[in-house]
Order: sequence, then structure tokens, then C-alpha cells
Amino acid sequence: MVAAVSDVLRRVLWEEISVDPEVRQLVPSEQDIVFTNPKETAQNSSNRLSLWLYQISENEFMKNSPMPRSASGDHQNFTPLSLNLCYLITPFASHSDNNMSGRDENHLLLGKILQVFHDNAIVVLRDLNIDVAEELRVIYKRLTLEELTRIWEALQEPYRLSICYQIQVSYIDSGRVSATARIVERASGDELAASGAQS
Repeated sequence: MVAAVSDVLRRVLWEEISVDPEVRQLVPSEQDIVFTNPKETAQNSSNRLSLWLYQISENEFMKNSPMPRSASGDHQNFTPLSLNLCYLITPFASHSDNNMSGRDENHLLLGKILQVFHDNAIVVLRDLNIDVAEELRVIYKRLTLEELTRIWEALQEPYRLSICYQIQVSYIDSGRVSATARIVERASGDELAASGAQS
């Protein structure tokens, strides 16, 4: 599931970048959008955009959701783990000093990313194998300069302009199954007493 979320975010970005002739020059292919952290991304000049998953946390608001029932009704699945995924997005568009346009290409690329995720605030993640669709909410995550600086210090890299997004909610299904069947009929105390008298 975590890998699927990263893949769908990259696909959404590429679908919009690929039809924008100006930004397409900065990110020539979908493979130029990588999942490595910014430090590793900077080591390869062909990488243009780092889409780095830097934090995974549990969504506490979904923790007490009821246990989902199976289609057959003979058992219940345990509640899936509900996650929020946080991504640090860092552009590496300017790799040379021969840019004569007088503008920062990284700013242009960041502006495009902000536009794309604003227009795609809800992304549908589909599993065609089991005919299931899940809505992911793409939320701009405002971090303070101090919080951003801590991330870059952990990478042992100088700070680069970057933005953060939080993806809510991604479910990881539990591998446990309850043997308790779904209640399909309920009898009152009087009905149980009458049934006992008849027997």
C-alpha cells in the first residue's frame, strides 16, 4: 500500500507535467521523479524531482473504526492500520549555470507541483485485482523553518527549498481474522423461553 501511494502520486504529477511544454523541459520523463531522499537524488544529475517519504504516522481518528465484515458474513477482519504519509518534495531542475532566462527553474517546478496537488486534492487509488478504490487526501503540510531545518540536518545536507505534503488516509489491511460470525438473527428473551417450552 505504501509503495502504491508513492506510485500514484508520481503518476499524478507526471500526467500534469507531461502536458505542460514549459515544465516538461525541466522534467523530461516520469523516471526523473524519484523516491530517494534529496541527498541521494543530488548525486545523480539526471534526477529532477525528489518525492521522498520521510515520515509515517498512525491516523488516530480512524483507530477505533469498526471491524469490517467479510462478504460471506462468516468472519470479521480486524480493523486495518490507518496511516498518514508525509512527503518532502524537492526540485533539482537547475543543474547548470547556463540558464540565461534570469529565473529560477526550481521555483517554476515548485509552482507546478503546488498547482497539481491543489487541483488533485483527492486522489483515487484503485486496485483492479479486487475491484477496490480508496480515496487519498493530499494536504499541504505547513512546516516551520525549524522543522524543515531538522530534516536537512538529519540528511547532513545544506538546506534546499522544498515543500511537504501529507497523504491521508492509507489503509494497511490486518492479516488477522476473527472467527466470530456476523449476527443475522436476534431473538428476545420471551421468544427464547417459548422455544424452550416447546422443546
